[in-house]
Amino acid sequence: MNWYKKYNIAIAIWAGLGLISVKANCQSISTDSLLSKALSSDQLLPVLINSAQKFSPEVRRIKASIDLASTSLKIEKNAIYNSLSFLSSYHYGTNYSAVSAVSDVSRPNNFTTTQTGFYNVGVGLQLPLTQIINRKHLIKSGESQIEMALAEKGNSDLYIKQEVIRLYQELKLSQRLMFISSSNKQSAQVNYKMIEKDFLQNQVNVEQVARVLDIFNKSKIEYETYLNRFQTSLMQLDAYTGISLSTLLKQIK
Repeated sequence: MNWYKKYNIAIAIWAGLGLISVKANCQSISTDSLLSKALSSDQLLPVLINSAQKFSPEVRRIKASIDLASTSLKIEKNAIYNSLSFLSSYHYGTNYSAVSAVSDVSRPNNFTTTQTGFYNVGVGLQLPLTQIINRKHLIKSGESQIEMALAEKGNSDLYIKQEVIRLYQELKLSQRLMFISSSNKQSAQVNYKMIEKDFLQNQVNVEQVARVLDIFNKSKIEYETYLNRFQTSLMQLDAYTGISLSTLLKQIK
């Protein structure tokens, strides 16, 4: 068995052990078994989508426009009452009435006076013809504005849902790649320590050590790259949904 096969076997063995070690011992959220379980079952995805839709400033703006359109529609429906008035009046004075005096031929009519009061009550409506014609069009316009705002909200909700899914899938992928790169880094580190000992015993040359060291350095760069990608995905998802993933994980414990 030459030195290359020897260290390849070491990498294969330590890759399996390294992955178990990372899952068991790492304290960060990236390797938390609870997070791994939650991501594998996708149980947090509906909660994240709902939170993002409530948190979105664009959705809140559209909801406000719906309320505004609904209020305007009510005003248009009630505008007809602006021309409706309640009228009343009271009159008090002397009332003259003529009474026929049958017994007195020389005075065929006798006039009598009485003090009386009169009440007048009624409803008045003064409505321009254009207002009557345009009223149904104004109401229809208000209803259309509400429908447009509702459609806009539906589009916004759909877009937010798609964005949460995209960020969530990026988080899952980066976490998995980080696990793999972590085990590769640990294996490469062990491999490098082994070849260092062999070099001190003059069993390998400098070129062979340099090759293993290059593999080890690349594994470290790969791990840091995927770690950064995972952290970025996590922060983007938290910022977009308005809720911390770590907070959700505490709630499902």
